Amino acid sequence: MEPTEEKKLSALHARLTKIRQTRVGDIMKKDVVTLDSQDLLATAARTLIEHSIHGIIVMKDGKPWSVLSAFDLLHKSYIESFSDKMDYLRSSLESLIEKPLLYSLKPTDSLDSAARLFSAYGQRTIPVLDNGGLVGVISITDLVKTYGKLVADSNI
Repeated sequence: MEPTEEKKLSALHARLTKIRQTRVGDIMKKDVVTLDSQDLLATAARTLIEHSIHGIIVMKDGKPWSVLSAFDLLHKSYIESFSDKMDYLRSSLESLIEKPLLYSLKPTDSLDSAARLFSAYGQRTIPVLDNGGLVGVISITDLVKTYGKLVADSNI
């Protein structure tokens, strides 16, 4: 093997090792935007826009309960436009979330685990829990940016 090929393989190995060693806790955002299940859907829409995020962790009784995405809001507003019984502005998140789904990760989970969870359930935002408490959030955008950075890192 030529020295340049060996150098390239060594650099690739170093990048892959770095990817495998990086944990969810290393890339999660610790400043998590949450809403309560009793908050209004209109509040959720405003919060998504103000924070430029794609998903909000919804809390119930002080614990993570579900994730509401921008797509969920769009879907609810579409349904509301055909309903004379629904009031989008005055509906609580709890009354509109039919099946509260909360797939979560731990700070010690691998990026591979995060990628599998994003892929399996189609969520774009996943809460990070430690001993049942909310310690962070990871989005699919965070994961893609991290992979891109780690793969392209020529300093390794």
